[in-house]
Amino acid sequence: MTMSPTSVEKLRLLSEAENYLRPGVTLDGLEAIASQMSDNEFAERMVKARSNLFQQISRFDKRVA
Repeated sequence: MTMSPTSVEKLRLLSEAENYLRPGVTLDGLEAIASQMSDNEFAERMVKARSNLFQQISRFDKRVA
């Protein structure tokens, strides 16, 4: 089974990829962050973050209405 490249790996393939990053962010730094957790762990964090975001939006919407 072949693994598809990660987003950071795809970004590295771009010429002058560092130009697309915010000041102070490096490809090496992004890879370090990406290697700290598995894809599943990251997906779980994203689901929780999205859920929290929608809860905040819902609370704000109720206060404004």
